[in-house]
Amino acid sequence: MTSTPPLGAALFGVGRIGQVHLKNMVDNARLRVQWLVDVTSQHDLMMRLIDRYRLTGEAKVLDIEDSDKVFSDPGVDVVIVCTPTPTHSDIIKKALTAGKHVMCEKPLTLTVAETKECYDLAKQNNRILFCAYNRRFDKQFYTLYQRCTRGEVGNLRVVRFTSREGGQSQEYLKHNKSRIFLDMAIHDIDYICWLVGEKPSSVCAFGSISSDNAELYKSFQDVDCVTAILNFPNGVMAQMEDTREANIGYEQRVEVLGTKGLIQTQNIRTSELHTITQNSCQSEALLQTFLDRYIDSFPTELEHFVNAVQGKEDIIVSAEGCITAMEVSEALSKSLKTGNIVKL
Repeated sequence: MTSTPPLGAALFGVGRIGQVHLKNMVDNARLRVQWLVDVTSQHDLMMRLIDRYRLTGEAKVLDIEDSDKVFSDPGVDVVIVCTPTPTHSDIIKKALTAGKHVMCEKPLTLTVAETKECYDLAKQNNRILFCAYNRRFDKQFYTLYQRCTRGEVGNLRVVRFTSREGGQSQEYLKHNKSRIFLDMAIHDIDYICWLVGEKPSSVCAFGSISSDNAELYKSFQDVDCVTAILNFPNGVMAQMEDTREANIGYEQRVEVLGTKGLIQTQNIRTSELHTITQNSCQSEALLQTFLDRYIDSFPTELEHFVNAVQGKEDIIVSAEGCITAMEVSEALSKSLKTGNIVKL
């Protein structure tokens, strides 16, 4: 019995999330890293990464302006995109046109129209386009989804999603260019719509700039805290809170109320120690970043992508699901700006 040769892979972007994916690519025996692609200023970092993962003689470093070499390389089967969001669409389209399968960090593009164009191109070229909504692959969130879809809490009534993090740097906000609903909250939007199983019929949103770093967010015409309500045709109501600057650690909670019960995830802490004395009770601190909280989800989603490319699984983030998340994000951004309820 002959084994299937590894898939040739190219990684675009070696920033924070790109380095997470690179480690998982190296650890995955079904992938062979052939190209690292980024801007010229990242050249030294890419060389250090090649040395760290013992890829010398296997992987090549390439400036993003010369990326056509990747698309014309017949040995490249898959392209993984971790560059800033404004660059996604161009890379995705070139890769799909060249016959490569694509896994891309969220959001797929900056607009619904561009996202539809990318999926249309994937269909035309019979290639997989996978938007990496990693929370679907988190053990807690996936188990909650399974139990809800099995009907363990009855018919869904209310979903509450809380996301709080420790803030973003000026450099991140400068290069990302997407606002809070498209950048941060879109994970929550995708998960809620996936869990409920349909698109909201109407949404409304409110935002504020109230943190100690308020001036930073004002300078990028963004807010640092939003709340939103999503109403679904089946009667489910979802409530979201997304806070950029919580200063308490990385807090992630989902709660679902059904006709037969309640199910909720818990925050993950640095340890499970719980101290009780005569005068106090104390738990350990929350994890500090999304990389700490969701570290196990990234290799799981990569494994899912590789399985899909090799025909062993169907991609669970469909074109329709990704487009829905983008549409809801745009509607919430519109509601935030106008103060009105927006119908979809």
